[in-house]
Amino acid sequence: MKRFLRSLALALFFVSYLTAQQHQTTAVLDATKIKYKINKNIYGQFSEDLGHCIYGGIWVGENSPVPNIDGMRKDVVDALKEIRVPVLRWPGGCFADGYHWKDGIGPRALRPKTTNTSWGNVTDDNGFGTHEFLEFCKLIGAEPYFTGNVGSGTVQEFSEWVEYVNSDNESPMTELREKNGRDSSWGVKYWGLGNESWGCGGNMTPEYYADQVRRYSTFLKNYGKNKIFKIAVGAGGGDYHWTEVLMKNARKSFDGLSLHYYTFENSKPAADFDEKDWFATMKGTLKMDELIEKNEVIMDTYDPGKRVALVVDEWGTWYAVEPGTNPAFLYQQNTMRDAITAACNLNIFNNHCDRVRMANIAQMVNVLQAMILTDSSEIILTPTYYVFDLFKVHQNARLIPMKVNSASYVFDKDTLPAVNASASIDKDGKVHIALCNIDPRSSETVAVQFERFTGKKISGKILTANKMNDENTFDHPNQVIPKIFSDYKLASNSLTVNMPPMSVVMLDLNGTVEAPPPLVLKNPMQGLEYKYYEGTWEELPNFDLLTPVKGGTIENIVIPKESSDENFGVQYSGYINIPNNGSYTFYLNSDDGSSLYLDRDLVVSNDGQHAPEERSGEAFLRAGYHEIKVTFFQAAGGMVLDASIEGPGIQKRKIPDGMLFREGK
Repeated sequence: MKRFLRSLALALFFVSYLTAQQHQTTAVLDATKIKYKINKNIYGQFSEDLGHCIYGGIWVGENSPVPNIDGMRKDVVDALKEIRVPVLRWPGGCFADGYHWKDGIGPRALRPKTTNTSWGNVTDDNGFGTHEFLEFCKLIGAEPYFTGNVGSGTVQEFSEWVEYVNSDNESPMTELREKNGRDSSWGVKYWGLGNESWGCGGNMTPEYYADQVRRYSTFLKNYGKNKIFKIAVGAGGGDYHWTEVLMKNARKSFDGLSLHYYTFENSKPAADFDEKDWFATMKGTLKMDELIEKNEVIMDTYDPGKRVALVVDEWGTWYAVEPGTNPAFLYQQNTMRDAITAACNLNIFNNHCDRVRMANIAQMVNVLQAMILTDSSEIILTPTYYVFDLFKVHQNARLIPMKVNSASYVFDKDTLPAVNASASIDKDGKVHIALCNIDPRSSETVAVQFERFTGKKISGKILTANKMNDENTFDHPNQVIPKIFSDYKLASNSLTVNMPPMSVVMLDLNGTVEAPPPLVLKNPMQGLEYKYYEGTWEELPNFDLLTPVKGGTIENIVIPKESSDENFGVQYSGYINIPNNGSYTFYLNSDDGSSLYLDRDLVVSNDGQHAPEERSGEAFLRAGYHEIKVTFFQAAGGMVLDASIEGPGIQKRKIPDGMLFREGK
């Protein structure tokens, strides 16, 4: 009897233990609030002339025994094409503010050898320069993002680089480009105004750097149809004063503001850690959410229309280098811990996609939290690579907000949310849910409730490991790879997922989204109402607080014929009749500022004084009438206003008169 009682007690103990290890998380997927696009550039990469990122990682030269395409490693190119890298930043990093671009053009045998003073004082033969970088971007299908030299360079040097790359006019720079084998411009959009100007890029104060931004921006010109997107240096970590000064003093001179943040756990190499180190890494990684939120508050104060993008163009884990490697080369392994941190960050970026519109993990190959590690002719794909492979379905899909009430991951009297998530719906109507369980010991049951979404069919993949230190090595390259996942239960309005410890799960759902209902008009009449104002503005005012000079009805979103040549504004209001359910893209091309609202939500912001410029936004709409409002102001100079639409059954075109209505009296 005693033996039976002891056995029963032991059995009850194990049941209790297993129950304690199975945590419960609840979430609501709210399809009523589909609003923002997850910009594909959130899944961007960063490559710097640092260690073996470029030389040996990307570039081996045409005569290398390593299979290559015009000097670029073919295995690396193929792997990066698979994860659809959208944008690639180069040449730095700290290297950028010591790099002089003319050293990297022309015949390679004639290029000067220089010293990389930022990373190890090694000799750089400049075999990989502007032409090679742009060819590599073409091979992998990525848009290029140049970081210009503001620290040790000149305005002339930087402006000539833009001209060399983007101009089709006849000039010394275009003649030099043609001499080097390229007749037409590349049309590069993204240009960074220096790097970490508060540190290795010049140790500047924010006030001084803001002046430099205004100065450099003045001379970085658009050429023809090649419009550039200028990215200013933002804060490193939590320097909110820097953000405040840049937004207050120079926001009209840039389109994006960067943020750099690394999770430093660099007392040990990447695979040498215990749960204490794991927890510290997770805690540091999840701080990214706080940094973005606090920067957003400042940016919203000066830019409520969210014209300026937050660009997290350096992020990732940073450990001690692998034993026996050059400390200046920042070569580190990549474990399941890195996969979890990558998923956490990507979920955070997705959920802040209204402001975060680009991010670039550091770095692409052989440096810090790399996608790929190489050794002579061999490569391995890291756990981080496979997270990017899973998450690529979110690129340019539309965010579905998820409210997560997570169970806690407890370690040494400290707690973190065990589960984080993000969700999206793509152009084909498929819903993607990314779930991440950071707890290395406990499973998580995640119960998801659907709002205005009916699930019909589901499939899934999972990335996990047996041990938190598991890694892919050259001897064992497939220890941490995605596998089919099916531990879920789908009902029409809910989903239950059983997640193992330290796991990343991607679920693909077919179903039906019920968009908010359209409006009912009693007496629809073709055309819009408009109000005309006079005044001088640098940004769109709140016209509802101003007294119009005149008003009336108008057939479309066009500038009224009786308008002045400058210093006026117009507000258009009425309804747009949407023909089919689905996702629609709206475009505003204006000179100067304009905005477009649908059902009182801002969809397109094209604010500020500027030359003709087109911006776009998306909305998921049901067939029928929806409230539309467009605002516009004209300052001195050119005068343009065009509104276009694209969607189910509609190729991009000016919004037709027959789609615009007002309520009759």
